[in-house]
Amino acid sequence: MPLRPNFIERWIIRSGVIPGPLLDLGMGTFTASAMIAAGEIELFRTLDKSPLPLKELAMKTGTNERALNNLLEVLAPLGYVNKKNGQYELTNYTRKSVPVETFHEMIPFFKSQSEVNVLKTKEALQDAPEEGVFGWEKVKSGDVARSYQVTMRWLAGTTLDEVTKKMKMPKGGTKFLDIGGSHGLYCVEMCRKNPNVEATVFDWPIGIENARETLKQESDVSDRINTVEGDFHEDDFPGQYDLAFFGNIIHGNNPEENKKLLKKTAEATTDIGTIGILDQFDNISGSRFTRSVAALIGWNLFMFANGRAYEIDDVKRWLVDAGFPKITVKPLKKSPGFTLVVASKK
Repeated sequence: MPLRPNFIERWIIRSGVIPGPLLDLGMGTFTASAMIAAGEIELFRTLDKSPLPLKELAMKTGTNERALNNLLEVLAPLGYVNKKNGQYELTNYTRKSVPVETFHEMIPFFKSQSEVNVLKTKEALQDAPEEGVFGWEKVKSGDVARSYQVTMRWLAGTTLDEVTKKMKMPKGGTKFLDIGGSHGLYCVEMCRKNPNVEATVFDWPIGIENARETLKQESDVSDRINTVEGDFHEDDFPGQYDLAFFGNIIHGNNPEENKKLLKKTAEATTDIGTIGILDQFDNISGSRFTRSVAALIGWNLFMFANGRAYEIDDVKRWLVDAGFPKITVKPLKKSPGFTLVVASKK
């Protein structure tokens, strides 16, 4: 949980008595280090079943007691663990917000990305490599790629319900396409909400592998969901659709790639065709926290793949040029910094 200063502490920070950069550089780095450490030793998963004393927790996680105590002393005030009657337990906050069973699987991706974000900032600013300093190739295959897939599944779970309530199938529409859909969770939810809909997940092979695992668990709708391997920059979409969805996709592309992608999507949608775009945008109105989340994700995407959080007005122009003039902007209430844009041909 982020550091939560009280009213007086916030005033002291704003006045400059406590240097803000100390919190951003030092505390932010230390917090990330502690969370990565907790994930690597599967701490949350180990505490999931029942509280444990320090000695037994160290034994189960294969750690040094003194070192583990240091980590727990960090995680307790951050709100992740409690110490009660000499035993450590997960907090309600952790159980609600952390994917306890899979958190350790997400660590290779976050660790790899953190290393790049810290060590290659100057290179990124000086050279702005076309593929970014991290690059999409690292998440197409291998351990980091599998970790990335788990992370995207978790992220989708935090926005899934709100997005599928705000993004409606056009009247009479029956075909849904999730572009770069990976886990396939949006297809599952759209089919559940719309009994006449057939859906398609279109993604790299590793994403389709992830989607097929989902479909094994979602037998009530799996017969209405197709999986197609492909690269949305290079390959045509397999058919005609009434609703196409981009979940956290456009921020990883450059402007020309996005313009081309939206026009290709227009060609693959019917006369009632609609596009849903879930992303973070640079000039969306909202609280400072909301704007900061969008800006920080934009910075990360610049490092990741030379992407960015685009200004909403630019995205609107691309949509109009592609043939989707009716545009609605719907900020997510439960996920500050995330916004759903829905655009239709009619």
